[in-house]
Amino acid sequence: MFEFLGKYTIHLWYRIVCFSSSGKVEYALKSGVPKKEISILLPAFNEAGQIELCVRKVEDAVKSFSKSYEIIVSEDGSTDGTEVIVAKLAKHNPNLFLLHSPTRLGKGKGIKNALRFSKGKIITFMDVDLATDLDCLPALLQVVKENGGMAIGSRHVKGSSVQRRASRTMFSLTYNFFVRLLFLDGIHDHQCGFKTMSRQVAEVVLCSSKADGYFFDTEMIVRCKQLGYPVIEVPVRWTEKNKGGSKVNPVKDSKKIGMDLLAFRFNRK
Repeated sequence: MFEFLGKYTIHLWYRIVCFSSSGKVEYALKSGVPKKEISILLPAFNEAGQIELCVRKVEDAVKSFSKSYEIIVSEDGSTDGTEVIVAKLAKHNPNLFLLHSPTRLGKGKGIKNALRFSKGKIITFMDVDLATDLDCLPALLQVVKENGGMAIGSRHVKGSSVQRRASRTMFSLTYNFFVRLLFLDGIHDHQCGFKTMSRQVAEVVLCSSKADGYFFDTEMIVRCKQLGYPVIEVPVRWTEKNKGGSKVNPVKDSKKIGMDLLAFRFNRK
């Protein structure tokens, strides 16, 4: 009885917050009892060259430890036919779903839309390039099952294995140092695109998040800790993919990233 009321309260609070923001509503998550053990969310923008392989690898990985799952590709205004490829795959796969946006929304909104559609008790999202080894996924799931809150893949804690250019490693270390300095959250890797959380945490934290671009992952972690949920870093094996084709340019985008950090630090409620 108390467990039911707790879940109902979370959903009611969530809906009140979402619907009371300046009278403008961008999305609202559905309440109800989750029907799947795990939902894998894949935000995708112009990923025609690797989306099919990604879906197949993710499904092979999740099938090895769960029979109750779904994979949701949240396609985000692609111009290369990504949505066409996923739609064809979904016709023959009852566990695969496509969410298509005709315009570019950004990673944050893409994940929020996928969460709204999802039915999993545990929510996981990852980058389509699968830079993080999928063998690391069960470890994150176990952490969430045991501790609740959020488990994040980390390239900067003991036990991790990373292969990437020195320039990107230095940018990552510098960025994470400044985030820890500003927010005192103790997290060493805010940007690894490999995160798992309970559904309750996903709904509460994502409802309050504002960022949709590069800063989205950082804001989510900081808000999670501010709300009192545990955020646990799990070492992963990570190999840089798409060299030269990354959608984030550390040098070009550093000014905006810095402004996002400072704006959130001094304007947050």
